[in-house]
Amino acid sequence: MQNGKSSLKTSSLLTLSALGVVFGDIGTSPIYALKESLATAGSTVYDIFGVVSLIFWSLMIVVSFKYLVFVLRADNKGEGGILALFSLLPQTIRRAEGGYRYVIFMLLLIGTALLFGDGVLTPAISVLSATEGIASISPGLAHLSVPITVLILAILFSVQFKGTASLGKLFGGVILVWFISIGSLGLIQIFKEPSVIKALSPYYAFEYVVHHRFHTLIIMSSVILAITGAEALYADLGHFGKRPIRIGWFLIAGPSLVLCYLGQAALVIRHPESQENLFFNLAPNKAIAIYLVLLATLATIIASQALITGVGSIARQAVQLGLFPRLKVVHTSEEHEGQIYVPVVNALTGVGSIFLVLYFKSSTALANAYSFAIAGTMLITTMAFAIVAIDRWKWNKLFVVPLIAVLGIIDLSFFLATVTKLFKGAWVPLLLSLFVVYMMWVWRKGQSVLASSLMKDATQWQDVEDIIKKGEAELIPTTGIYLSSAANKVPQAVLSQIRNLHSIPEKILIVTVVTEDFPVSESKPKLATINARVKQVTIYTGFMETPNVPKVLTSFCISLDEEAKATYYLSDRKFISPESGELRGSADKFFSFLHRNSSTAAHYYGLPDDRVITLAIQMNL
Repeated sequence: MQNGKSSLKTSSLLTLSALGVVFGDIGTSPIYALKESLATAGSTVYDIFGVVSLIFWSLMIVVSFKYLVFVLRADNKGEGGILALFSLLPQTIRRAEGGYRYVIFMLLLIGTALLFGDGVLTPAISVLSATEGIASISPGLAHLSVPITVLILAILFSVQFKGTASLGKLFGGVILVWFISIGSLGLIQIFKEPSVIKALSPYYAFEYVVHHRFHTLIIMSSVILAITGAEALYADLGHFGKRPIRIGWFLIAGPSLVLCYLGQAALVIRHPESQENLFFNLAPNKAIAIYLVLLATLATIIASQALITGVGSIARQAVQLGLFPRLKVVHTSEEHEGQIYVPVVNALTGVGSIFLVLYFKSSTALANAYSFAIAGTMLITTMAFAIVAIDRWKWNKLFVVPLIAVLGIIDLSFFLATVTKLFKGAWVPLLLSLFVVYMMWVWRKGQSVLASSLMKDATQWQDVEDIIKKGEAELIPTTGIYLSSAANKVPQAVLSQIRNLHSIPEKILIVTVVTEDFPVSESKPKLATINARVKQVTIYTGFMETPNVPKVLTSFCISLDEEAKATYYLSDRKFISPESGELRGSADKFFSFLHRNSSTAAHYYGLPDDRVITLAIQMNL
């Protein structure tokens, strides 16, 4: 009995926390989604019913059915998100260099890149749409929404280094109040116009599509705003688990959103003039309007916080999977591994969000850009899920093909709809994602060329022993620890030390860090003997972990005293631009730039600064 109560309490707390992290983005969509959808949909009752029906069935099919029933199954040791899905794909795709598999790989890179665009756009449109609510209090204050938004975003991004782990339950509580509030306000309007419930019938969605035909695509580019944030249900799987996320949606978030959209529809049917500031006009009086604006602002800040944290997490995963150069990662919580702060990503995201607010100046203009990134990510997620279901899980194709066909048609419809907004703002996430994809491609290709070059020019340890026997290098009575990506090969730092300093440590540990296809590695470090003086240490890590090399070594193969006296040797590679090779021109220069500005191995792996010697090495790619 006690265990049952404890389990219920834990599940309830996780569900509450999930509200603040998982549902913040999709939960604040009613502020702008229906308003934007109705702007070009028509003003008749049947038009309103049709749009609301499209929104309702999008929530049911995409969120409730696609993500909560199927996509949540595609977890990697409990972790979700598009990069977790990427790690589930077969090696033939993840390491492809050509053919259709390479096309699939590039699509996954595009899906990842679009998430970074989402991370820049979400804080901008969410907070701006909330502050625009001050016009419902006093139209004369409308001009203040942009400067207030910029101020809020500047503060939000500047305090990220402090972390937000301790505020998780508070965030959940605020979003719970938010859902109760918007659901209640919607219900009040439904009582005044009960006929709006008919919009839940798929008949009105179908009738709208048949009647408006291709014009429906224009509407769908706004309807998708109602399901923005659906990807977060999958991305945050590892933090909360499937059960709390499903409970949070079906018991709280989902019903509240449906009531709110129906309530807005009921209001605009009775008062067509309310469409201009539709969501905030749900407030029956000025006092409630002030409350709603303040609550909306707080809710959108929380939604933005979840996206900011998510972008940092995606960046770290990309580093571990070899798609990004090393980035400085700061852990903001000793208890929660996922609570991290990535300075360069945070700065770029913050500057990007503020720039978009200043450039577009309204949530309506931003909505055109926002929907494109979401539609692209959802479509690519469906494609990747199909591959995992067939290739990894061996699901029956007679079941998978029709399922993916239905989901794919819906996702493709949304994507094609958002393409119509390409010249109205969708170019922003497209341009941003293309840059991120190019960066990932250059880094992955450069690392591949570098690894091949190192293996080709690798020196054997017997050659080093011969040099020592000839007296060309002196043995120093100390321990040297060398980080190397090529196991059992002589690190370049060793050769540089012999060539320039004519010395070498008497005892050598070669450390190789291997990232596995799991979020958290369960593999133990391995120790292998190369010869009497040289040992090879292999450390395994997951793509959501950042290893601390000294801690691993002292817990595994050397004493605290020996580690404290040891010296770490690293290579600082300087690349010479080749006249011919696999990386040429701008790609070669860009790779050199990324390599030069990436976080040092010393910082990334937690090496002591006062015992690190870096040896410069020139390489021709």
